[in-house]
Amino acid sequence: MKINLSKQVFIFSIICGTIFTILMMSILWSSLTVELAFKRENYAQRVDNHTNTLKQLMISGDIYAIDYNDNNWLYWHNKLSTLLKIPPKLTAAQQTIQNSIKSQNDNVRHLYDQIALSRKNPIKPSVKNHFKVRLMTQLESIRSDSVQLSSIVKKDIHQVIKQQVIVIILTFVLCFLIVFVGGVKLSRIFTLSLKEVKKAFEANHSGNFQKIKLSHQTVEFDSIVKAFNAMNHKLSETTISLEEMKKVVEEKTKNLQQLSDTDPLTKVANRRALFERGSMELSRAVRGKKQLTLLLLDCDLFKNINDEYGHLFGDAVLKHLCTICSEAIRDIDFLARYGGEEFVVILPDCDIDGGVDIANRIQQLLANYVIEKDAKPVKITLSIGISSLTSNHKNFEDLINDADKAMYMAKERGRNRVEIAAQTSLH
Repeated sequence: MKINLSKQVFIFSIICGTIFTILMMSILWSSLTVELAFKRENYAQRVDNHTNTLKQLMISGDIYAIDYNDNNWLYWHNKLSTLLKIPPKLTAAQQTIQNSIKSQNDNVRHLYDQIALSRKNPIKPSVKNHFKVRLMTQLESIRSDSVQLSSIVKKDIHQVIKQQVIVIILTFVLCFLIVFVGGVKLSRIFTLSLKEVKKAFEANHSGNFQKIKLSHQTVEFDSIVKAFNAMNHKLSETTISLEEMKKVVEEKTKNLQQLSDTDPLTKVANRRALFERGSMELSRAVRGKKQLTLLLLDCDLFKNINDEYGHLFGDAVLKHLCTICSEAIRDIDFLARYGGEEFVVILPDCDIDGGVDIANRIQQLLANYVIEKDAKPVKITLSIGISSLTSNHKNFEDLINDADKAMYMAKERGRNRVEIAAQTSLH
């Protein structure tokens, strides 16, 4: 029987969400219950405090004295009466105690009123003492009931907290077990299926085209298996070996790289490769605080050569120049065609004097190895501008611009010369 993993994941998510909701509701209900219990405990404590205040007012003075402060006593009694009118929600047992406290509070007020009236009328001391004892007894009864109410509430608090902790723990354990069991089951199916698919792909990598066989039949993985097996069937008939394919790809990649970086005429690096290498060498020189020198070479009167001998000979001249330069420069140096009849040589770890030496060597080799046209030598000369990296050069273009200025200076001063760009602060 095939398993629908999507449906199972959906059902699993619904179950987890339901259990989580129950857990959150249980926690919320517990917090509300505990909060109510604390309100009840606070209420009982306030009743006890107000009653103690009334008792202290009776003890601290003669309640039958003409100058006794009724306002103070009545103020605290009114606070007690107001408090008893707005109690928190109570249980049946707690409400019974609350009713007893209210009834006794009414008696307290009635007794106090009688005592207040008796101050104006002479009565026996025994009667005065009787009213005072009854009033004190009523207050003590109220206080006793408030203490009993507080004791019941505290027990309720402990019981509620204990019950809710048990409920939350059981709910959490149930949730964890369901998530763990369901997660392990789904994870096992996913992991095993993916492992079997991976094994088949690894077999393909070695040229062994085999079919995938799943231990668990699932709707989702079955579609992958069918597509993979169909692909394997076609590959087994038409695919060449992986090693041969890698060689072809590497060869094509190498050819493409050479085409993109090489000038098609002279076979030296082109302008794109020049700027890429130049930016890299400049960054390396700045980072390592090393020297970097640049030669910009321009073939003198190249237009006249093309006009007199033809463009094919002009192309041969450019190739000849590249051959001469390649012989004159070091292995670490970099030759590139800048454009037209202009070439650039990058000289890493080389100062101005070294650049001048290499430029002179190029001109000397060019003079020694003369190119011929129809068995007649044709004189080819170069105007060379040299620039070296300084703190003023922010990028590779700045270095080329300075070499270009020096090259034009060489042309203005008669061509077939080497000129150095003005040096300010060497790097």
